[in-house]
Amino acid sequence: MLDATFTQDTPISPVDWPMDRETKDSGWRPPAGTRVISVDDHGMEEEGLWEKRLSGADKGRAPKLWQDKSDNRWHMTVDGMSYDVPGIESHIGEGRPGFWDAKERLKDMDAEGIDVSLFFHSRAMSLVRLEDKAFFTRCMDAYNEWLAETCAANPSRLVGVGILPTIYKPEDTAAYIDKLKGWGIKALEIPSAPKNVPYNASAMEPMWEAIAASGIPVMFHVGAYLEFRGKGATGANLTKNLGPYRPLWSLLAFSGILERHPNLKVVFCEGGFGWVPWTLQDADRIYQVYETEMKPKLQELPSYYFRRQCYSAIMSDDVGLKLAKEYDLTDNMLWSCDYPHGESVFGESRNEIKKIFDVLGEEKGKDVAGRNAAKLWNL
Repeated sequence: MLDATFTQDTPISPVDWPMDRETKDSGWRPPAGTRVISVDDHGMEEEGLWEKRLSGADKGRAPKLWQDKSDNRWHMTVDGMSYDVPGIESHIGEGRPGFWDAKERLKDMDAEGIDVSLFFHSRAMSLVRLEDKAFFTRCMDAYNEWLAETCAANPSRLVGVGILPTIYKPEDTAAYIDKLKGWGIKALEIPSAPKNVPYNASAMEPMWEAIAASGIPVMFHVGAYLEFRGKGATGANLTKNLGPYRPLWSLLAFSGILERHPNLKVVFCEGGFGWVPWTLQDADRIYQVYETEMKPKLQELPSYYFRRQCYSAIMSDDVGLKLAKEYDLTDNMLWSCDYPHGESVFGESRNEIKKIFDVLGEEKGKDVAGRNAAKLWNL
């Protein structure tokens, strides 16, 4: 088992890539009545998705997505430019058949003891880089329709996370969410760091209003960015990419977005939970020390709004579990496998769920393993 707890004597123990992993089953099972819900898993979009589903002039410039059958590597290009994930060979996180084959995916879920999986994109969100934002929206229409159809084949187990493209036209958000609901989409995501989109701007208010009114939580997911190059860059980039939420949550809190929209629920995926307590501690102190300079004024300290309406998902997070228990934040914690990426706990999901119960006990364990998620998405 991968030991996420760091100590001076922790050995280097390389982990197999997901395509080579087998489920490790110790025989332990969660207490009766436990429903295990992974809130962050991924599936590869259909090969040729945009070429098949876009029409008219869009078809000629559609993003091209294909799998090289000789090595199972996936590739995507737009206008001849590669949109492959930078720095990492695609088969490392995309080489397991369940990534593109729903039947194989359900077999893996059964083996891991996962009842329900929230189904994120693989390549679709990278299209946020497109300069033509109307074209981006049409590409997301095609993706969201495909996602809805894919998950409709197993609606009790696969919950599609639709991409909300209206960050560029916030006034269209309510209508777009209605369209997502019409397709059967129950979850939605917006980019965590879109270029030139200030989420705290007044122009974004219609988007926040519409999301809050929809009753659907908004999800953020970490991205794949290359800030560092040269020696050590892979490790530095991956470590940085897993920790983007301190500034993002702070903006939502200090700007008053969370206060103005008490029904807005926000979910942070793949960043773990260790960041939460120390961020809340610092945010509260910053607000009080600089209170005279704070605009807008909040009615409560920033940490209040996280406890009321924010959630963060763990995979393997021994530190986060202990801190959540110590600071009474388990109601704000969710769990995910992150299937089938390299940093996922696929192969160890049952053992990771056992850790949750070992640390938190039966009732709080059930909350984190799935009950909190079931309440959030009415599953």
